[in-house]
Amino acid sequence: MIAKQLKTISTLCYLLGMVCAILLYTHHTFGVPSAIRIGFYVFGGTGLILSLLQFRFLPEDKWEDFNLLFWIGSLVIFIGFVTQTLYLKYATLILIAGFAITGFSFFVNPFRKDKDEEDDLLDN
Repeated sequence: MIAKQLKTISTLCYLLGMVCAILLYTHHTFGVPSAIRIGFYVFGGTGLILSLLQFRFLPEDKWEDFNLLFWIGSLVIFIGFVTQTLYLKYATLILIAGFAITGFSFFVNPFRKDKDEEDDLLDN
């Protein structure tokens, strides 16, 4: 129950953060770029934190659906976008590292059991 509510709030925060990010990157800030930038920081950060908290309330049989490496990669990407909106050095390198971690997470999941172990259990 709590995990579902956190997922809903997290999704809403992600959506609002993405809208703010799109407005920032397309320079359609309606005369309030600082408010939209703060909205991006607050909603994006809140969405990331809530997605991690949501994992804590999942039952153990659902843990393999959550990939911690994907979450870490998303966090690094968010930090990269924040550094880019602040016009800091190395923002591109941070973004590349975040995308690399996220891409790697599609091949490795620390919570997923090996298929060989599952096959052995079924054969017995």
